[in-house]
Amino acid sequence: MVTRIFLTMMILFPLASQADLVIANAWIKNLPPTVPVRAAYMNMSNTGQEAVCIVSFSSEKFSNIALHETVMNDGMMHMQQVTDLTIAPNQQIILEPGGMHLMMRANEPTRPGESVQMTIKLSDGSHQSLMMTVKK
Repeated sequence: MVTRIFLTMMILFPLASQADLVIANAWIKNLPPTVPVRAAYMNMSNTGQEAVCIVSFSSEKFSNIALHETVMNDGMMHMQQVTDLTIAPNQQIILEPGGMHLMMRANEPTRPGESVQMTIKLSDGSHQSLMMTVKK
């Protein structure tokens, strides 16, 4: 009886499906061990019919991860933090050098070729994991 009620509820009120967020070309720029900050880049695409809002990034390898964009103010390039990122349906956003990127404070040095797991938290409370490769 309980199973039947549960199945009926699942049909009438489906759980929110995982966002249709597709990540490609995720990588971290390696720097000398004396530099505690790293930058990360990736291509993010929303293949779904609803907007996807990213609210945070996390990784055991990094104590702090913040999304930044590079902007021009009074003829000077500056980085400013982006508190959340909304990706419209069928939109692609590219995190790249000189543009939007992740700034991350490393808990320990990174090594070229190393794989680092990262978690993306979405505004609906869901999480998506991805692997990033450390490159020179």
